[in-house]
Amino acid sequence: MKEIMNVVNDWDPIEFFPLAPEDEYINEIRKIEEFLKDNSSINAEALAKRINEIFKNSFGDDVYFEDMDACVVIAHKILEINNK
Repeated sequence: MKEIMNVVNDWDPIEFFPLAPEDEYINEIRKIEEFLKDNSSINAEALAKRINEIFKNSFGDDVYFEDMDACVVIAHKILEINNK
């Protein structure tokens, strides 16, 4: 979980940092991890779509503005970590 937390916190799609605690995105990170466990052979595009959905559902369109390109980059980083 720590590795995925680092990726998401570095991304910081809502721009909470440096003011927020390190676990600000913990609920979203848990959902990403759960999705990965249930979909072990997922590709980056499908994971990116799910990441985008998770953050939109958590924060809404009025706060979360990232596009799919950013989510694909994050998905690649997460999959790289997850496949080690």
